[in-house]
Amino acid sequence: MPSGVEGDGEDSNHAIFLEGISREEFTHFVAWVYHVGSAAQHHTIPSLTAILKISRMWMIENSIEWAISNLEKLDLSPAHKLELTRRYSIPEWIPHATQALVISPLAVISKDDVSWLGLRVYSIIAKAWEMIECEQKTIAAVPPGLSLEPDPNCPASQHQLCREAWIRFWWHKVARQLLHPTRPLPLDAVIDYIASQPHPDGLRVACRERYVGEIIEGGGLHVVDAIVDGATGAIQHYLASL
Repeated sequence: MPSGVEGDGEDSNHAIFLEGISREEFTHFVAWVYHVGSAAQHHTIPSLTAILKISRMWMIENSIEWAISNLEKLDLSPAHKLELTRRYSIPEWIPHATQALVISPLAVISKDDVSWLGLRVYSIIAKAWEMIECEQKTIAAVPPGLSLEPDPNCPASQHQLCREAWIRFWWHKVARQLLHPTRPLPLDAVIDYIASQPHPDGLRVACRERYVGEIIEGGGLHVVDAIVDGATGAIQHYLASL
């Protein structure tokens, strides 16, 4: 906006000073407003963030929506999305970006990602990831349902064989997948994984169903959702406080 200084904006020697806006950002914004050049050139991260920034400053709602909509079409990393959310208030991006970061190995988070996230948000992500890893190990450590009574159709003498077959199956199949060092089986995929495996020798179908039922009723397979929700809420609260 004009500063009110006499002669302001009349020529290159009396340029209008827009506080907080760089020359490059304003050039992107003006080019978009007046459709200068090819429309495709504006579909870049620098141009769209410039349009979003200035639109936020000047409360131009339709261009805010346009910029966010077009940023969503670009290949932005979850960390970059959270950084843009911090700078330009895009709260609707927080849940999906947080989930993507929490369920991915910490090793894939790059230096750029850490810079975008900042220490506070990175700490929230890392803590949530460690909580999920702990749950994976806890569930993998003990085959579920070992304290269950035998199925009515399974004689006591046979049930010990079922129990041993279930333990072998759990350790040799499920636990190994849950504890895989680089591609651990997601907790919410455990039931489908069990269903995809050949039926273990020595395990009656009725007993297998009881063991699987115990896994489902235990509720531990959905703990990841609660952890992600907690991390999302913490990040939302932190960004809102800035």
